[in-house]
Amino acid sequence: MATSLIHFWGAGTFFYSFTAFFNPLVDEFGWSYAAVSFAASIRSIEGGVASPIVGYAADRYGARSLLFLGSVLSGLGFICMSRINSLGLFYLSFIFLSIGASFLFPVPGWTAITNWFVVKRGTVLGILSAAIGVGGVLIYFTNRLIEIYGWRPAFMIIGVATWIIGIPASLIVRQRPEAYGLLPDGETSPAASAKKPSGKRVESKTGYTGGFSVRQALKTRAFWLIVLIVTISSGALHAVTVHVMPYLISVDFNRSKASLLASLLVCVSTIGRFGSGWLAGRVDNRRLLVLALLLQTFGLIILGMAQSFRHAVIFVLFFGPGYGGVITLRLILQVEFFGRKAFGAIQGIVMAIAIIGTMSFPYLAGLYYDVFGGYRAVWFAMAALLFLCLPFAMKVSPPPNTGPD
Repeated sequence: MATSLIHFWGAGTFFYSFTAFFNPLVDEFGWSYAAVSFAASIRSIEGGVASPIVGYAADRYGARSLLFLGSVLSGLGFICMSRINSLGLFYLSFIFLSIGASFLFPVPGWTAITNWFVVKRGTVLGILSAAIGVGGVLIYFTNRLIEIYGWRPAFMIIGVATWIIGIPASLIVRQRPEAYGLLPDGETSPAASAKKPSGKRVESKTGYTGGFSVRQALKTRAFWLIVLIVTISSGALHAVTVHVMPYLISVDFNRSKASLLASLLVCVSTIGRFGSGWLAGRVDNRRLLVLALLLQTFGLIILGMAQSFRHAVIFVLFFGPGYGGVITLRLILQVEFFGRKAFGAIQGIVMAIAIIGTMSFPYLAGLYYDVFGGYRAVWFAMAALLFLCLPFAMKVSPPPNTGPD
């Protein structure tokens, strides 16, 4: 519950609500779309550099201390954002905020959850991922704060609220059940645990509970296929979340409708986030991954052709569940293939490599708008890249058995 609350707030304010601040910053300072978009690229670069470090720290020191530190730094970062008066200061404040957010979500929370659950891991990861999706409602409320008070007070309010919500929630989190005489899924003895099948190939096939080390995971084809898919899917997602409101406004939607659709997009992603977690193991995970990528692809095609509110809603209904499904499925595949021995570190490396997409896609989308005055070709290009990922998704399979280093 505590990690879900942190993910809901952190993702909703830092990640998704950036699109609501986009036009107000452009209007006040006269910056180009590419210049503002570059902040999202900075966020991706920082996240890529920090993710392996945070993942290692989460495995070694536990999630609670990282979440506490992240709450303190993120709140201060939002307050710093309310004081910016130049592009350089905007970038510096955003870097500081990004560092805090890296400690706040998602790696520490995901690491703690995978340590507590095995049998129900897919469902619980789906719930935690869905909490991030529900955070999308904060886009609408952030936009209302901006409309009523202005963007500077909005940043200030979000910063203080981050302290009020994040600090108490972080103190509730516990890292591993073994420290409290328990085993994952609430079992209290190894014998009881043995009666329940884990349903995870790595833990049953390798003959040891920990799973793969980082070095072992890096040598597998499965790891690099997951990285490729995540890089393209996350790149498209970042481009959409940064530019969805500017795009909708550019095709004559008002700010209220644009913010509503942006919020709805993230909220609808909970269908894919939770649904894929619930279906994992019941349906071939590769087929689920292909379906999620197809939904993202069709969603972007529809977005590129959108000329009415109805078209935009159809985009939301396709793209939202699609990217939500990819997020949950890559976590499930990672822990299923590589175990929980180095889950945080492996997840951090996946996210670090994925910055190739998350850094470049939003910036290139903004640059294209500055040069050509529109976004439509950007959405079609990203749809084509996602479509090319489909055969790779079908080739994702468990790596060969291996033992500890």
